[in-house]
Amino acid sequence: MKEIIERVKRISGAEVSVRRENLIFVDVSRDKLISMLYDMKLEGFNQLSIMSAVDRLEDNEFEIFYVLYNYREKINAVVRSRIERENAEIETAEKIYPPAHTYERELTEMFGIKVLGNSESGKPFILENWKDKPPMRKDFDSVRYVNSHYEFRHSAEEETEGKNE
Repeated sequence: MKEIIERVKRISGAEVSVRRENLIFVDVSRDKLISMLYDMKLEGFNQLSIMSAVDRLEDNEFEIFYVLYNYREKINAVVRSRIERENAEIETAEKIYPPAHTYERELTEMFGIKVLGNSESGKPFILENWKDKPPMRKDFDSVRYVNSHYEFRHSAEEETEGKNE
């Protein structure tokens, strides 16, 4: 494991930390993100297990992360990068990890992060005819959304209680 960590540090100059025996975190700047993913694949991290984002509202940033797996070494690597929340965009990783295109579509719909070069960019993923702020942003007001789009109705339990009184 030490050898892989040293190689990853040498390749990218990224900050690498060990979280447990088979898990490393690789923090890289946005401009080096795609080349880091490419280098990780060359290092044997052939599986993209998941890709997503965390809304760091307090820092006005999104943290983009890719969880990769190396079958030979049995190591997980979480490659992370931060981007500005306003006009958030990243480049696609689908040429390195083809399944990324689906995760990237989800990022666009759920967080409003534009993915440059995604082959299915702009296609609806889950939300059809969505006109509001992306729902996974921390400043999305789900109560306001529900109150403005749906009628209030009592639960089945509340309706049963009313009949028994």
